[in-house]
Amino acid sequence: MKNIIYTIFSAALCVVLAMSCEKDNIDSFSAEPAINFVNDSLQYSFIQEVADEYILEVPVAIIGSTADYDRYFEVEVLDDEETTATTDLYEIIEGKVPAGEYTGNLYVKLKKDPVLDDTSVSLHLSSIASDDFTIGNTDTNTTKIIWTNKIVIPAWTYFRYFFTRYPSSAAYRVFLATTGLTTFSITDYQEVGAVGAQALGQAFGDYLRQYEIDNGTPLLHDDGDNVGQEIIPIY
Repeated sequence: MKNIIYTIFSAALCVVLAMSCEKDNIDSFSAEPAINFVNDSLQYSFIQEVADEYILEVPVAIIGSTADYDRYFEVEVLDDEETTATTDLYEIIEGKVPAGEYTGNLYVKLKKDPVLDDTSVSLHLSSIASDDFTIGNTDTNTTKIIWTNKIVIPAWTYFRYFFTRYPSSAAYRVFLATTGLTTFSITDYQEVGAVGAQALGQAFGDYLRQYEIDNGTPLLHDDGDNVGQEIIPIY
């Protein structure tokens, strides 16, 4: 009987020790800081940029704990079909997560060039291990940057409430000319407020109405799903 009790006690102890070791391994793994890109791709256009260079901030989020000092991460350019930019069109500056933060940025210098007047180029990047970080999740450890001198129409989500319902290059050019902005996101709306957004929409509409007076015909969408149709302002 004593042998049976001893055997049961030994088996239970082994299970507890195994679970403890497994938990230690999980905790150790979870505590390993890693980098994940917030976006799978980012686009930028020099259409509103008079300078020949632009520092693009590529946001990242970390897995693990914060630190009381600045930490740095590394990336590599993937030599695949998604990387079309030549090395003279960009410079990777640094990847940094500030002290006490769960987020940071990769800073990439994009360079303006006449070749971008008619095309766009891209850079496919992957995070790699550094002194401060390991590689992140496989589905979020890469990102792609695309840039051009041509118009890149941003997501039209909030534009449709104050400017015009449908996007096109022509509509976006009017937005650029009348507002001085390049985007209109929820952050932009919060900065100008409801009254400010309506005023911007009114300026957009006034431009279109004056265009029709001056030219005897309304301005039309020049591309997109509504190509050839009139750009109708919200205000």
